Amino acid sequence: MKILVCHNHYQVRAGEDQVVESEVALLRRNGHDVVLFSRDNTEIPRFSLARKAATLFAGFSNRAACRDLARIVEAEKPEVAHVHNVFPLLSPAIYHVLKKHRVPVIQTLHNFRFLCPNGLFFIEDRVCPRCDGVEAAFIPCIVNRCYRNSAAYSAWYAAIIAWHRLNRTFTTCIDRYIVLSRFARDLFVRAGYHEKKFVIKPNAATLDEPPVDSPDDCAVFAGRFSFEKGVLTLVKASARVPELPLKILGGGALEPQVRELVSTRGLNHIELLGYQPSAVVDHHLARALVTVFPSQCYENCPMTVINALCAGTPVIGSRLGGVPDFVPENKAGWLVAPGNIDDLASRLAWVASHRDDLRRMRPAVRAWGQSQFSPAANYATLMEVYHEAIKAALCIVASTVFLWAGL
Repeated sequence: MKILVCHNHYQVRAGEDQVVESEVALLRRNGHDVVLFSRDNTEIPRFSLARKAATLFAGFSNRAACRDLARIVEAEKPEVAHVHNVFPLLSPAIYHVLKKHRVPVIQTLHNFRFLCPNGLFFIEDRVCPRCDGVEAAFIPCIVNRCYRNSAAYSAWYAAIIAWHRLNRTFTTCIDRYIVLSRFARDLFVRAGYHEKKFVIKPNAATLDEPPVDSPDDCAVFAGRFSFEKGVLTLVKASARVPELPLKILGGGALEPQVRELVSTRGLNHIELLGYQPSAVVDHHLARALVTVFPSQCYENCPMTVINALCAGTPVIGSRLGGVPDFVPENKAGWLVAPGNIDDLASRLAWVASHRDDLRRMRPAVRAWGQSQFSPAANYATLMEVYHEAIKAALCIVASTVFLWAGL
């Protein structure tokens, strides 16, 4: 099968970029011809002032990107297009190009950008309900500076989303939506999207570590040092459980606060390892007694969680967003109230006093993780979605032909 993959890379490489790369590799390993059409936001800082100004308008409809895509479609004749991110350099206008050329379109919704300019429903250090289940709230988005804490950027993104929702770009030009959790599907359906177009397909695990049933005696956190990821909540909770060593991998805006907290409180059981390559992160996840994922925003399908589970490492995760889909309690781990230091500290203390129980449950955790997130399972679902979209597109063409013949 010839598959066109469209993706706008982020300035700061995110989990979504890694998922796209691993999915393309998975398709190619299975013998498919994958054609890439991409842009990279790392180019934007090097744009001239005039080109940056032009990008503001191109965010609505990038004519150059549309022309390039049309040429690729005409030359390659893909059987299906799989779109990931289009903001801002590709622009949502590419959906119209694909529809014009009758290419079935699959959209993976890695975040909530079609409904919320910052993609997270998270502002002012809390979950924001304003756009949850309704049309994107244009004015509140600007007033609250939802995107990058900037009224101008927020207005720009909100206007792009509102324009394309008004023109039904996201609902009429896309044949199937892939969402990563039931939570995400339900949220989009509440916002008016057609439920029958949705397929739930979690990300595939990328961890390549041998099974470990005698883990290191420590908890592990791997992620960005930002408020929504819950790193401060974790450090404060861990301070109450010094008998359970904690390794923290990552960095970010809150790093000075985290380091000061660890230093001033003398939290010698907490080890800050900084940013690490993905292979090192995977090694620590696979060898941890437990992985802690204390996020305080709507997560979709966090790679840290699914990689840990596939290694057999139980997860303490927040009872929020898509995480409960992936961490069945007492089977793959435990859920705690997001942002609740007492709840998280209580669970960490329980882990510290039940180390042997966690070691014994690892084979069952691994079996659960691999049944849900293996590349093989992911590939099978992808093929089902592609074939369904192609079949539906052929039915539409056939119906059109019969209608014309009847006339």
